[in-house]
Amino acid sequence: MGKQENKLKLNIFFTRLWSLLKPSHKDIKFLSVFIIVIELLRLVGPYFLKLIIDLIANFQKENIFELILLIAGMFAANQIVSLVDYFTDRKIIKILVDAESYLAMNAFTKLLYLPLNYHEKENTGNKVTRIDRGIDKIDNFLVNLFWEVAPTVFQLLFTMTVLFFVDWRFAIIYLFITPLFVYLTYLVNNKIQSNRTQRHADYELSSGKIAQAIININTVKSLVQEKREVKELKKVRDRIMHNGFVEFFTIFNFNLSRSLLIDIGRVAVLFVGIYFVWTGSITVGSLVFIFTISEKALLSLFRISRIYDRIMEGSEAVNRLYLLSNETSEINSPKAGVKPRHVQGQVEFKNVDFSYDHSKKKVLNNINLKIPAGSITALVGPSGGGKTTVARMIYRHYDPQSGYVSLDSINLRDYDLYGFRKFIAIVPQEVEIFNESVWNNIAYAVPNASEQQILAAAKIANAHEFIIKLPQGYDTEVGERGVKLSGGQRQRVGIARAILANPRILIFDEATSNLDSYSEKLIQEAIEKIKENRTIIIIAHRLSTIKKANKIIVLENGRVVEEGSHYELMQNRGGLYMKLIQLQKMGEVE
Repeated sequence: MGKQENKLKLNIFFTRLWSLLKPSHKDIKFLSVFIIVIELLRLVGPYFLKLIIDLIANFQKENIFELILLIAGMFAANQIVSLVDYFTDRKIIKILVDAESYLAMNAFTKLLYLPLNYHEKENTGNKVTRIDRGIDKIDNFLVNLFWEVAPTVFQLLFTMTVLFFVDWRFAIIYLFITPLFVYLTYLVNNKIQSNRTQRHADYELSSGKIAQAIININTVKSLVQEKREVKELKKVRDRIMHNGFVEFFTIFNFNLSRSLLIDIGRVAVLFVGIYFVWTGSITVGSLVFIFTISEKALLSLFRISRIYDRIMEGSEAVNRLYLLSNETSEINSPKAGVKPRHVQGQVEFKNVDFSYDHSKKKVLNNINLKIPAGSITALVGPSGGGKTTVARMIYRHYDPQSGYVSLDSINLRDYDLYGFRKFIAIVPQEVEIFNESVWNNIAYAVPNASEQQILAAAKIANAHEFIIKLPQGYDTEVGERGVKLSGGQRQRVGIARAILANPRILIFDEATSNLDSYSEKLIQEAIEKIKENRTIIIIAHRLSTIKKANKIIVLENGRVVEEGSHYELMQNRGGLYMKLIQLQKMGEVE
């Protein structure tokens, strides 16, 4: 996510929030007008009350009609306020519902389109919590903004303005109290910001730990580490609880000072008002009006301070959601990128250098290699040699720091990202299976595929035989990550899914490394069935998997050290390939 600000200023918070709420800008502006109108109308009732009290103080029989008109006017003003309130509430609900929907969709869409290296760095639980808490805090903030913040701010501004016009001497009292109140509010939030930042970071860490333990539940249980996981989570939750107590008790302590200021203001207005009535400077009705709107101003001050506390409490979660929404992708699709209708499948690396996170250690070091179209090419070599990185760069999960990767002699950077990816499929070492039916897992590549296409793909992948023996056949739910299937069965479902996509380039990234000999044999047979008119790239160690390749490229420390057919490489007695084969036969490597 990058380094986050330790102290998020209020203007930055509102700027970022406004950016997140872009689809609702028009509605929010329209709503602001409603709120201004309604807060102006709220001052009409107290003014009618002033007129009524002054009239009663010197009441004459001939004033009865005037009194009735004033009471009717006050009633009408209150009804207009209620009517405007009704339409305001409807608009608020619309904004809230819309915002919750598009914020969730935008965040989910952003996550899906971020490059693989982002997801490799970020914990799943952290990402989910960042979205959930961010949306929840924005939802809470909007409720506070439209029903409390905006009405209260406008109420404070209007009451202060009216006070200056009615009797400026009362307004002077607020000119002394308001700066002190604002300073206290700023001071408390500045004091607890570091606790607040740590607490939100720990919320994400807590969710990450829970998700990680559940995802790896088999390992947790098999190694009897339940107590350890609980202990680790408790450390984080205790830290959250401690920072929460520090944060909220600090606010409560400062609230005593803020309440004292409010009471001082209230008493000052009352004493000064009584004195002015006694000296004849103002009427009793004026005192009631001034005290009523003064009370509104004082309560507005206190409400704003409490609301500000709540805003800043949620600001860190909103900030994290904003940073996610503005996370930049290192892999960008050109606006006028090439959208091929078909590809031949020739891949070439030219003087490619690459290191993860731009570290000094190069994973690929000035690498040059060519994978012919329509051939089976194997990438072999010691672990950490760069084989999987090569595969991921073909799919453009990463871009080289220097040099280029081309498909059919066109630089991958010049292609529309999704335009060329549809011609490539990868079967990884650990096939990712959704907690759905076998049918849906295969059809994921082509959701509208026909029954005939899905069955054909399963048969080519040698998956059909075991699928029809499952309790509900193709409708069998396979459990989270496919736990109800064996490793070999998951791989064959993954191959069926890849075949259904009908790729021109098919990459097997250690797809058979964890399988028994029988499962490996079935997958090798599947490769034989689909190799026609396809570029097959196999990353593997086992001789049985790679020896039939048309071309074998040997990688070591990010460099191509050998290439040729199995027969040609076996002629080089001192070569790395020969050593790897000999070690495999001796059982030292697999």
